[in-house]
Amino acid sequence: MPKVSVVLPIYNVEKYISKCLDSVINQTLGDIEIICVNDCSTDNSAYIVEEYIKKDNRVRLINHKENKGLGLSRNTGIYESSCSYIIFIDSDDYISNNFVEELYNTAIKYNSDIVFTNNIYTVNESTNKIKPYYHNRVNIWKRNYKKSYLEGISYFNVDTFEKENTPEYPLVVAWNKLYKKDFFLKNNLFFSDFRIAEDVDMFYRLLLYSPIMSYNNNAKYYYLQRSTSLAGNVSHTNKIPTAILDVFKNVFNNYNSINKSLLIDSNYYNFISLMHTFNNYKAGNKSEFYKMCHNMLKSLNVEIDRNNHTFISYSCYIMKTFDSYDIYIDKVESIKEKVFKVAWWIPNITLREKYKKVMLDKLANKYF
Repeated sequence: MPKVSVVLPIYNVEKYISKCLDSVINQTLGDIEIICVNDCSTDNSAYIVEEYIKKDNRVRLINHKENKGLGLSRNTGIYESSCSYIIFIDSDDYISNNFVEELYNTAIKYNSDIVFTNNIYTVNESTNKIKPYYHNRVNIWKRNYKKSYLEGISYFNVDTFEKENTPEYPLVVAWNKLYKKDFFLKNNLFFSDFRIAEDVDMFYRLLLYSPIMSYNNNAKYYYLQRSTSLAGNVSHTNKIPTAILDVFKNVFNNYNSINKSLLIDSNYYNFISLMHTFNNYKAGNKSEFYKMCHNMLKSLNVEIDRNNHTFISYSCYIMKTFDSYDIYIDKVESIKEKVFKVAWWIPNITLREKYKKVMLDKLANKYF
């Protein structure tokens, strides 16, 4: 039996699937199975996978009879997996040739339920330029954490204070991680059918069951930035991404019913995920989207720890209290604009982020 199932959800990626598959096939850990889940592609994606099957018997193709979306395609991979560990790779991305082996060895070393890497790079589709992902702080961590910056145990949970800028912080995405299959099954954890931020929903539900987590930043993930991706579409559409509201409510309700003591802490991360989508949405009907966010936050009476996260708490309070987007711009965006103008000139990333947090909190506290 192979050690790791690598699951590739596939939908209209004929331009990218070969590079993705090549990076998976050429892994230093060869004892893997590669499960390609074709979610009713209308291009040549399935044909390309079939050509790979002829050359490598580790590759499998599963065809959905109807389009189910990214989350449910990952679920198909979980159901079909014959291995103890699972990795999800988006089929327009690619990985370093040691990716699977590094994460797998760390999982064995620490008996981990989840192993992640923060060594992530973005690839610009137009220019092919590669640069560190915005959360990739490996070189900074090398100076600050010395021996532990590449591999170690993560003690992160939603109530862990200020872990975003340490190697212990796992991004909420699904694709930078290796998972123990039994952890999914024993806790009945499967991806929801949300068409956006389904990995956000899954990640915070995973944390409710206290997984053993570790990290290995020797593994590298290459994330393709393209406007036609699900994430890119948010900034190129006039259709309000209401799915993010469903994700928010699902995470909120799970913490409210399973572990209410962590609800306020989870609201911090849940609100940040909501605002990531809200800020990226550029259409002319954004004020309508704002009112939807307002109504949801008001109905749930969402609260965030003011003492530890003053500006985020203030932003949530303003959005929850006022149904006018213009008021939100005046009371929240104006503060960000003032701070970011100054922060832009600070060359050191760590100092820049610290400055932004301190000043945003200071100004928010003044108006709160």
